[in-house]
Amino acid sequence: MKNLYVLFDQDCALCRTCSGWLAQQPAFIPLHFIPLQSPDLERRFPGVGKLDFREKLVVVSDEGAFYQGPNAWIICLYALRDYREWSFRLAHPALLPFARRACELVARNRLALSRWALKLPIEKLSQKLQAMPPEVCSTTPGGAC
Repeated sequence: MKNLYVLFDQDCALCRTCSGWLAQQPAFIPLHFIPLQSPDLERRFPGVGKLDFREKLVVVSDEGAFYQGPNAWIICLYALRDYREWSFRLAHPALLPFARRACELVARNRLALSRWALKLPIEKLSQKLQAMPPEVCSTTPGGAC
């Protein structure tokens, strides 16, 4: 895998914030950001129209693999130099359901959280993430977050 394509809703403030943050990070695997509103989306990624974009991030590898929901967040972190360790931790079954919230939290408060969360046992981190209120995402119908 040499490139990842992050499909995002350009009308969603959270999507723009997260993709902007991802774009600024040094990466092992380059991330390319493609708006869902792109007129040639289906031509570029055959079969993408069958996916559910409501509230889900979608990432496509240059090998044709599709990642959606928590797995998409994990693969994005895996691509980043400074967050690969996060990807391994969040891929743990106890934390995978919270991957999206964790990524949003990291994007907003990365320095303090990195010091705090990487030292916690996975079970304790899972409890902390469960206690977080879900983020509200203002998307258009069919938008991805």
